[in-house]
Amino acid sequence: MNGLQKLSGGPSSAPLNPADVSAVIGMAWQDDTPFEAMALQFGLSEAQVIDLMREHLKARSFRVWRMRVRGRASKHQALQKAQTRTRTHNTANTSALWAPGPQDALSESDPLALPMTGVTASSLR
Repeated sequence: MNGLQKLSGGPSSAPLNPADVSAVIGMAWQDDTPFEAMALQFGLSEAQVIDLMREHLKARSFRVWRMRVRGRASKHQALQKAQTRTRTHNTANTSALWAPGPQDALSESDPLALPMTGVTASSLR
């Protein structure tokens, strides 16, 4: 398959020009640009982006890129949403386990002071 052919359901099914190919490669290397964004902008599926990268990168560069993006949540919006839900759920559960008390207040006179812990020399023996 020629990596330059867009999806039929994309913005247009005309082949990508060299500037678009360069833009797709740049977006693919960016960690924060999901494949879904490339699909919306260029009409390329994830498999087509992979084929395009395989065709236009050196073999070692392609392998390095594939190792970076394989399973990376930031490249897949569905994984980003699942990770956000898990992070929110875990944060909500752990906040009830610890509540700050007066002993945790930092000294205003020393900006590098540590919170009081209640640990004394005798409690360590």
